Amino acid sequence: MQRLMRPTLALLATIALGACSSASTPAPAATTGSSAAPPASAASSAGGAGASSAAACAPGASGAAATVKVTIKNFAFSPEPVTGKVGDVVGWTNEDSAGHTATLDDGTCTTDTIGNGTTGVLVFSAPGTYAYHCNIHPTQMKGTITISG
Repeated sequence: MQRLMRPTLALLATIALGACSSASTPAPAATTGSSAAPPASAASSAGGAGASSAAACAPGASGAAATVKVTIKNFAFSPEPVTGKVGDVVGWTNEDSAGHTATLDDGTCTTDTIGNGTTGVLVFSAPGTYAYHCNIHPTQMKGTITISG
């Protein structure tokens, strides 16, 4: 009986692992330097607490000047909520000693880690309400960005 059990268990384990590895893997989130921007039609509806499944956002060009300014201080985003218009460059300037990010909750867009005294920028190409957080401190640093047309 044990002779049959081991090969049977090995076969079942192989099948189970094969099923896991063939499952689809989500696409990686866009990061600074990425040239792919999600479609503009995917913005979340205004007033929604969650982020859209494919926000119309892209990292801003290196050295781009922020037209909408957000301060990161004492592990909080200010102002909160953030408001802007399509095409605005939203910039987060870090006044903390720890590094932070500005990352959409759905993972479609993020800044690189923003060090003390530096600014990370994102540009939105579609109106909507986007929930975001700091990837490094996700439980305590959350915010909302509302972009109008």
